[in-house]
Amino acid sequence: MPVPYKRIPCQVYDHFEIAAMRQKMVKIRYQDAQGNEEQIETTIVTLKTKDKVEYAILKSGIEIRLDWILQLDDWVIQDESNCYL
Repeated sequence: MPVPYKRIPCQVYDHFEIAAMRQKMVKIRYQDAQGNEEQIETTIVTLKTKDKVEYAILKSGIEIRLDWILQLDDWVIQDESNCYL
């Protein structure tokens, strides 16, 4: 059974959006589907929503759920507030 998506704070989404627009190399620390922490250095090509789940699409083609990303560069994501549009 899939893990329910937890909406991310607006300010967090903004950081991902800016990184994608600038096409700059970023470091991402995230949890995979099994809960293991991974780290990757890559470019975020775009963001997309599929079945009400938001993803970062990486240059390699990997799709990472935004609610599984723990850190973007030196910015640790901790905010518990949500963004409802």
